[in-house]
Amino acid sequence: MKRNRTLALVAVILMTAATLLGCGGKPVLAATVGDQEITVTQLENSYKNSLSYASAYGYDTSTEDGIVKFRDYLLDNLVSSSMEIYQAKLAGITLTDEELATAKETAQKNYDDTVASFTEQAKNAGATNVDAYAKTLFTKALVQNNTTVKKLQNDMLEDEKNKTLVSKHRTQLLDGVKMTDEELTAKYAEVLAEQKTLFDKTPSDYFTYESYAQYGYNAPPVYVPAGFFRVRHILVADEATAKLVKEKIDAGEDFEKLLAEYGTDPGMKDGANAAGYLVGEGASFVEPFLNAALALAKDGDVSAPVQSDYGWHIIKRVSTESAHEIAYADIKVSFDAYEQSLYQQQYYNDIVSKWVADETLVTRFPDNYASIGK
Repeated sequence: MKRNRTLALVAVILMTAATLLGCGGKPVLAATVGDQEITVTQLENSYKNSLSYASAYGYDTSTEDGIVKFRDYLLDNLVSSSMEIYQAKLAGITLTDEELATAKETAQKNYDDTVASFTEQAKNAGATNVDAYAKTLFTKALVQNNTTVKKLQNDMLEDEKNKTLVSKHRTQLLDGVKMTDEELTAKYAEVLAEQKTLFDKTPSDYFTYESYAQYGYNAPPVYVPAGFFRVRHILVADEATAKLVKEKIDAGEDFEKLLAEYGTDPGMKDGANAAGYLVGEGASFVEPFLNAALALAKDGDVSAPVQSDYGWHIIKRVSTESAHEIAYADIKVSFDAYEQSLYQQQYYNDIVSKWVADETLVTRFPDNYASIGK
């Protein structure tokens, strides 16, 4: 019954692929990275496509200083990406036939999705002739990004090939790079202390951490603050069945027996939630379910049938949680996976930073892009 908190992935049409000048002239450069070129058009497109997210990254583009800093931030990202490609090629990384085929398949899918997005825009706009209007929108976007269909397709393929090259090189560089058992144990103690302080002050942060941990944005919770409780529920498809089940419970029939007979949520039968879902303010459940669960005042209370997008629920509060640590042994697999990933990413970032700091490889041409954003 978890609420879907998948972070919104905003579709940015014609991103880095459509970056070079389409008029046949020599592109004006914003920077060079080894033998890789970053054009002013590339930087300008990146700025336009990312402008709506500037504030999320801490940049105030209503000021000239904010514009310059945000533009430089975007150029730094382009330089880093180009450096990764340059170093992968310098290291002799190549693609197998199978990897090349996969890159072609992915690039084609990306192109098809891009075209489809314009069809969706046309539908949302209420166009009488959806196909014609979608084609008009797509053509306009191509012109705005100084590219063509053929060049867009070629650039999308090149982008996928480069991603694979960089990924293979990264894997090679990180071979054998990992935290020791002693370091992981120490990290667990450090995270536990941090979470105790944070969750005891703001218990709802537990659920934020739990949700974000699913996407690898932070370590999984290793501490549960006081005040939460667990619920189990019987999920059925329709109101009539829900009322029947509730009548049986009110008549004294065993909740768990009825759950086994009628319940359709597999989370109630096995896995991490077999003891019941952990509930408290801020928990990641659909609103009708959460509100009904929070209304249960004491252990043993059972809700009236409540409807959500998943169906109809009869919810029982089964136990109250006291503050407690989640033992390292119980969380080791997911905890270690996150911390090892973070450790390796930092190790790799440090390598890229050293590459980028090499002034013999990176040249910027600030006069060429000084007008972007102004």
